[in-house]
Amino acid sequence: MTVPVQLDDHYFVTPQISVEDLAALKAQGFSLIVNNRPDGEAEDQPSAQSLKEAAEAMGFEYAWNPIELPKLAQSHVDLQGNVLSESKKTLAFCRTGTRSSVLWVLLENGKGRNYSDLVAEVSAKGFDLSRCAPSMAPLVKG
Repeated sequence: MTVPVQLDDHYFVTPQISVEDLAALKAQGFSLIVNNRPDGEAEDQPSAQSLKEAAEAMGFEYAWNPIELPKLAQSHVDLQGNVLSESKKTLAFCRTGTRSSVLWVLLENGKGRNYSDLVAEVSAKGFDLSRCAPSMAPLVKG
């Protein structure tokens, strides 16, 4: 498993996780897992349902908010925001962590933070959002 990248006090992103990663995530103090990857993108990808069942059996809260960048909508950003809790250590994942980072940028931008600064911050942590810019542009505030 890749080491989760911290974007704020409670929000971390990582590439695809597996059922086998859950014990390590629990030991790291995560309590909420948000899956931003649609099912069926890769043959070796665990299904959202199998991850949900395993995560909930271990006491995690689990949410599925699958994102396809060309279809990114405000409803995806809103759903992500609705499942997050300021006090819960959250791991959001997708294939590479990029889509989960996109959602964080848009959520923070919606709270009034500068979009360009957020993109630069996420890019400095290893996530190149340049290919995501066309999908994000209609949702950027201010």
